[in-house]
Amino acid sequence: MSELGLANPELNKSMLDPRIKAFISLDAGLTRGFTVDSLEKIKIPALIIGAGIDIDDTDAKLESGYVQEFLPKSSSNYIIIPDAMHFSFIQICKSNALDILKQDESIICKDGGYRARGEIHREVTDLIIGFLSKTFKK
Repeated sequence: MSELGLANPELNKSMLDPRIKAFISLDAGLTRGFTVDSLEKIKIPALIIGAGIDIDDTDAKLESGYVQEFLPKSSSNYIIIPDAMHFSFIQICKSNALDILKQDESIICKDGGYRARGEIHREVTDLIIGFLSKTFKK
């Protein structure tokens, strides 16, 4: 524990920031590091978006799904994009990116389904705009 710094008492301090009124998560990873208690205490609106195609260790049910499982249902939305992979949420790769990247790194430029990354980005953008519009309507 000590070599990872997990015994540091600072990790148990509240990280509540009153300036944050809502949050959005795009295919979060390593979420099982959050305690159930800490997730249940989140009372602000949340949009949790997960990728439907698992790439080895990023199964949405175990990552984004874990977060959603313990957030208050009245203030959170959970959406899986079936044909997205974890890296579908980052920028569009250059046309020659697959040639430049090493074989094992080329996964960052691959998407899992029938749509181009730009189409997935449009869907994500629409989801985010809808969520923020509803959350912060005047």
